[in-house]
Amino acid sequence: GLVGLSAAAIAAEQGANVEVLDPDRERRALAARFGAGALDRDPDVVIEASGHAVGDALAGVAVGGTVVLVGSVFPADPVPFDAESIVRRLVTVTGVHNYTGAELAEAVAFLSGRGRAYPFADAVGSVRSLLDIDAALVEAAAPGAPLRVGLVPGH
Repeated sequence: GLVGLSAAAIAAEQGANVEVLDPDRERRALAARFGAGALDRDPDVVIEASGHAVGDALAGVAVGGTVVLVGSVFPADPVPFDAESIVRRLVTVTGVHNYTGAELAEAVAFLSGRGRAYPFADAVGSVRSLLDIDAALVEAAAPGAPLRVGLVPGH
């Protein structure tokens, strides 16, 4: 999703070796355009941005690694937590929600600067008038929908 793509681009800009795991081939291809390769090892840091792969993130992080949960912002089924595995593998688990004004300013600066090198516009499907919000919601909820449907105030 867009949060994961943003994290990939920012991490790549910071010099990280970014690898992405997504079941959708087209999304993996888009992630490659944001600096991400295919996952081929147990990563030191996992940013779980979908909210749907928490168990996989906890199981797949390297010994001594960190799992950052940013996508778990909606009700979902509980995830089994193997405390022994987490302790024995020295895994750190943390959640991130919301941001400060300074962090928002930094993100906007990235998007208006170095972030322009990344195809963020390709994550947006159609752009509709705000008056067409019902059709936009149907489009956004459809199978195979783009990551975002744009809305603009207007006629």
